[in-house]
Amino acid sequence: MTLPPGPRGHFLLGSALGFRRDPLGTFERAWREHGRLVRFRGPVEVYLVTDPAHLERILVSNVDNYPHPADFDRKVGAFVGRSLVTTNGTEWERRRAAVEPAFRREPLLGYGQVVTERSTAMLDRWQAARGPFDLGAEMRVLTLDVLARSLFDAEWSEQAPELAEAVRVGMEYLNQELISVLSLPEWLPTPRNLRLRKARARLDRSVYALIAERRRTGGSDLLSMLLSTSDKEVRDHVVSMFVAGHVTVAATLTWAFTALSREVEVVERIRAELSEVVGSRPPTGADLPHLRYLRMVVQEVLRLYPPLWQVPRTPVRADELGGHRIPAGSFLLLNTYLAHRDPEYWERPERFEPERFERGRSARRPRFAYLPYLGGPRSCVGLALANLELTLVLAAVLQRFSVDVPGPVRPSPDLVLEPRDVLASVR
Repeated sequence: MTLPPGPRGHFLLGSALGFRRDPLGTFERAWREHGRLVRFRGPVEVYLVTDPAHLERILVSNVDNYPHPADFDRKVGAFVGRSLVTTNGTEWERRRAAVEPAFRREPLLGYGQVVTERSTAMLDRWQAARGPFDLGAEMRVLTLDVLARSLFDAEWSEQAPELAEAVRVGMEYLNQELISVLSLPEWLPTPRNLRLRKARARLDRSVYALIAERRRTGGSDLLSMLLSTSDKEVRDHVVSMFVAGHVTVAATLTWAFTALSREVEVVERIRAELSEVVGSRPPTGADLPHLRYLRMVVQEVLRLYPPLWQVPRTPVRADELGGHRIPAGSFLLLNTYLAHRDPEYWERPERFEPERFERGRSARRPRFAYLPYLGGPRSCVGLALANLELTLVLAAVLQRFSVDVPGPVRPSPDLVLEPRDVLASVR
């Protein structure tokens, strides 16, 4: 077996400079030229994977052979600790089992009420202000507030802006750390390390205070379910949920309003559906089964702008993908951003077309041609909550306002695919 094809790049650095300067462009050019499995040369060889069959093998049929790279877990763990994001094997299974009950059908019904209440409060604030605002910041505050109240029964409305900023600083640290060739130890008092310590300490103050309170009072939320373990393990669960659960949803909502500001006919059809299903009352979780077109809109936003646009894996043992040899210890990047744009499975892939998710059309695509939350046993535990929140927030906002986002918006292809500097207004 041969190694996969790929660009030659610089004679010493390979494609390393392209990864730093323009990762999306570097990956897309190589994908178009070399296909769905690409090998990048450099100080570290990187394998780009977008083929649905390969993704299914890595994420399902041979999943035990493809854990996270140890370096990834170490760097991300500097902020979120040991959690579902940074563990593998039996430890991951134990942690997953501990949180899964919070995402079953019955708890989700209560979460829908929280989303509606918090969205209404945000919209009332928009109604009073009516000036341009940072759309991404608004979505981060909203989603953190929803997550705190839903999963941990925490009333953090007043703290939400400060905590959301702490998460943003922590994510900025991770984004820089994951592309750094040389990682400086955290004990060095560099400006970046000092910002990380301050952000982590701010989160920890609120989280440990909440843990202490719940140990005194008890409860029936997710936090109460986790109290049989140490405070540190509970803290890691909570922080990882905040980071993974609110940053991804906030980014997707920001992309959704950005896209819909240019899709007048789509917005008109959403409003017609809302008028028929919801009327003038606030939308609730009970409306979701009837908001079929809006659910397709959410799916299309996630296709074009998957928050987990690229995730790393490392094979423990050598493997074969599509007749090509994948050496043990290789660094693989599973790229959903490009998989969702493959013209063999998606007609007119760059266009915003929610209708492509109608039942008959979806059935013709391979299962792993679309995986905004990944797939297999390590798929996102909060998938149902994320979809509920995305749909209800869009419904609540579009029922009352049109959101205008002037000019083109550039993606920031970091750990989460976020739009950069989105200034919006409502009317």
